[in-house]
Amino acid sequence: MNALIFGATGLCGRYFVEYAEKSSKISKIFTVTRRSLPQKVGPRITQLVETDNSKWASMIPDKEINVLFTSLSTTRGAAGGFDEQYKIDHDLNIELAKAAKEKGCSTIVLVSSRGAHADSRMAYTRMKGEIERDIIALGFDHTIILRPGILLGQRDSNGDSGFGGGIASMIGGFLYNHKRNLFKGHSVEAEDVGKVGVHLALDEQEKVRIVESKEIIEIAEKISK
Repeated sequence: MNALIFGATGLCGRYFVEYAEKSSKISKIFTVTRRSLPQKVGPRITQLVETDNSKWASMIPDKEINVLFTSLSTTRGAAGGFDEQYKIDHDLNIELAKAAKEKGCSTIVLVSSRGAHADSRMAYTRMKGEIERDIIALGFDHTIILRPGILLGQRDSNGDSGFGGGIASMIGGFLYNHKRNLFKGHSVEAEDVGKVGVHLALDEQEKVRIVESKEIIEIAEKISK
């Protein structure tokens, strides 16, 4: 089995890389990024670096990819407005997923967000819901959607704070796996998102599976034992 990872330099993406590399079931790992991965990687990983993301779809290896992991996203501030953010979070993700499927990819793992719904009144959660809707419509054999709440973990200067931002992440850290988490949307360690995403990609049987924060935590605990 071979894997392709978008968003590999981000908070969740780097854990997709780590756990895919740890898996004996994955033979080759391809990453497509704007900059080189910050960590050392082994010989099974091929880094494809291109600053122009309009070229990324054409860089997907032909007939070699079985599973696509994408945590590709940005923030409104980094993108220069919501419309520009939408072009990355929605349009680029859909373009890349479609291209991967056309080249034979059968499974996709998408990092979305808690509260994602195409009819949401909030622009961010509506966008995430529209991404989910349009990814599902592509008809992969297996679609796995991860909906973490506040993401916890060390971000670099280029990191995406995602839903809630830095202050919410600090609060979430105190509440992680705590009963009060029930009222905070279940903050989740980014490492657990990556770990669970790889685990499910290798074993999932359902056509579409949506995994909320609470279940991400529960699965992570089970596979860590």
